[in-house]
Amino acid sequence: MEKQTIDSMVGVLDARMNRQLKQYMDICVRCAICKDACHQYVGTGDDKYLPARRAELLRQIYRKYFTKAGQFLPALYEAREPDENLIDELYESTYACTGCRRCTYYCPFSIDTGWITAVAKGVLIAAGRGNDMLGQLADAALFKSENMDMFHDIIVDGFADIEKELHEETGRDIAIPVDKQGADILYVALAGSHSIKPAAIVFDAAGANWTLSKFEAANYGFFFGDPAKAKLIADRFMNEAKTLGVKEVVITECGHAYRVAEMFYEAWAKEKMPFKVRHVLEVFDEYIKDGRIRVDPKAIGERVTYHDPCQIGRNGGIYEQPRDIVTAIAPDFVDMTPNREKQWCCGGGGGIVAMEEFNDVRLKSGAKKVEQIKATGATLLACPCENCRLQIAELNEVHDLGLRIVPVMELVAEALIVEGASKPTA
Repeated sequence: MEKQTIDSMVGVLDARMNRQLKQYMDICVRCAICKDACHQYVGTGDDKYLPARRAELLRQIYRKYFTKAGQFLPALYEAREPDENLIDELYESTYACTGCRRCTYYCPFSIDTGWITAVAKGVLIAAGRGNDMLGQLADAALFKSENMDMFHDIIVDGFADIEKELHEETGRDIAIPVDKQGADILYVALAGSHSIKPAAIVFDAAGANWTLSKFEAANYGFFFGDPAKAKLIADRFMNEAKTLGVKEVVITECGHAYRVAEMFYEAWAKEKMPFKVRHVLEVFDEYIKDGRIRVDPKAIGERVTYHDPCQIGRNGGIYEQPRDIVTAIAPDFVDMTPNREKQWCCGGGGGIVAMEEFNDVRLKSGAKKVEQIKATGATLLACPCENCRLQIAELNEVHDLGLRIVPVMELVAEALIVEGASKPTA
């Protein structure tokens, strides 16, 4: 490997080095408690997916260039100069990780594997080995923002078509406002109408003063491992929110998008935003409890269970609001075991559903989630994350679970009691 490439990789590691990362590099005692917490290791039995192994690959580079012992006695202290074999190992181990951080919860030293893999992705990008698909998707999002004049009318016309569809499906004239100055809420959806329609129905019923973002919530710069690109992608709707003067940005059912906007963006931007950020289910739960919308408490007749997406659950702290919503409309609710912060990852996070090379490990790593779902006896899964729904839908097909997988906000839209209105058919 060329010295220039190695210098670039070490430079990234040096730039990311702080007291927290140094502690993670130095403190692991290889107790292997993390192996029983990792859905990928449990599902595959392959040591390459051990959280401690993921960290160890980066730790070998760290020892070589950041410790005296590793510099003078590399073999004894397991220090390693980067070569193609190490980069191949680091790539497969790092980009396969879903970033669920269940290992961190169980680690006696709270070593944050998510933090370590984020740094490892930066090292890989410096070596020219960032994942191509995630990089291309990130660049496509930036191209859209850089050429909004080209896309604006197409986007607005698409929203008008969705308004027509909503009228046909509900019998109501439900507006989808865009570029609305002074709105209380900027709602940031995903690409496609499936995350717009149910939100529009509920916002309309609640009498909310809202507007729809022209940009999608998904952030492949975050998955790719490039904080600069991730910030630029999030800038699109954050700057839109500033321009419109909204009071809050409401993120759709997308786990990583919520976490980026709520937990990372201000640190990246180095400024306090003049609005708050909330998840759409926090808002809808508030609407139900405050009486701004009415829902049928028996709207769902089948047994329902709920999946905690890692990014809004274990990594975001949103546990009760989605459950309160579901139990408000489904009398027969059964929680998975374990749940909340101990919930098993479904295996579909971290952008892995977009990387075909990891399909085999992705499906195998869903074994614990399949066990959990079967144990509930539920026929409907309420799931507020797009990547989780894609993964569980595939597990549903492979394992013949007979499951209906539905966004929570869609269940709310279906359960609404609106005088003189038709039930949504979407």
